[in-house]
Amino acid sequence: MKTITLAAALLALGAGAANAQGMGRPDANGDGKVTLAEFKASRVAMMMRADADKDGRLSKAEMEAAGKKRQEMGGKGGQGGPGGGGGRMFGMLDANSDGFLTRAEIEKMVERRFSRMDVNGDGSLSQAELQAGRRGPMGGPGGAGR
Repeated sequence: MKTITLAAALLALGAGAANAQGMGRPDANGDGKVTLAEFKASRVAMMMRADADKDGRLSKAEMEAAGKKRQEMGGKGGQGGPGGGGGRMFGMLDANSDGFLTRAEIEKMVERRFSRMDVNGDGSLSQAELQAGRRGPMGGPGGAGR
């Protein structure tokens, strides 16, 4: 549960940065549905914007800095932000315990989130599923996940 909360917070950090820059539209082809490939490309790109040293991986410090920047821009820092309980949860997402979130680790997190948000299991996210995913930390309507 705590891992999922951090995952939601990390994705929110990316979403805030993307929205602030006028980006973050996961429906790349404009068909009204978001496929896993579109969702993954959008979310991973947003997350990787926090990679300050451009080494292809995110440290806890980089995530905290992104959270602080988001707070300064009027958003919420979330669990991964300053003063949050992100240390233990960051470690849970860090599958190989090297102190960094790699692109592959972030992709796995995004895939799990997509799966929870795809309530009807059709392999794509409708606008309603996207909206419900924004409301619930578990990625489903009102937070209910699969």
